[in-house]
Amino acid sequence: MNAGMNALLIENLKKLRLSTMIRNLESLIRQAKQEQLSYEEFLLNLSEAEVQTRQENGRKRRLREAKFPILKPMETFKFDAAPELDVRLVKELSNCDYVKKSRNIIFVGKSGTGKTHLATALGMEACKQGIRARFVTGCGLANELIEARDEKLLGRVVKRYAGYGLLIIDELGYVPFSKEGAQLIFQILLNATKENRS
Repeated sequence: MNAGMNALLIENLKKLRLSTMIRNLESLIRQAKQEQLSYEEFLLNLSEAEVQTRQENGRKRRLREAKFPILKPMETFKFDAAPELDVRLVKELSNCDYVKKSRNIIFVGKSGTGKTHLATALGMEACKQGIRARFVTGCGLANELIEARDEKLLGRVVKRYAGYGLLIIDELGYVPFSKEGAQLIFQILLNATKENRS
């Protein structure tokens, strides 16, 4: 490829915002020449790097957006410390079919038994699979909704929460909150259910 054509190609890739393709272009052109790859193989190699980078960036963005208090993946959960837990069921939940079917999961147990860890791990799995998730405590959610209502932004906040594919509400019922907070949380849950059915 001559220098002029190379410059035009790079300019087009910039306009299309294909930065990973730009970074890998020279090395993949060299590889294609050395291995005598077809045009199709060359384009596939070039596009695969871009796709992988975008998927990884999307996963990182979803993890940030979820606002997990700490990243605790499933691999770090100590199943042997919770012998009454159905390991098979938890691993099955990792495929996130419950999200696609609009099903709820409720973890019940004493403090320190790993409920938050499991909820976070399942949320991280959802993020890996392209599902937008949000982690919030029950008290934090109630306070956010009351503040939004007072600032006349409740509709916007309710819509934002309804847009998440997975909403993880931790410590629900652990810290008591006001009647108005409970009513607002109910509104979030009701709207999330409606969004998922449509």
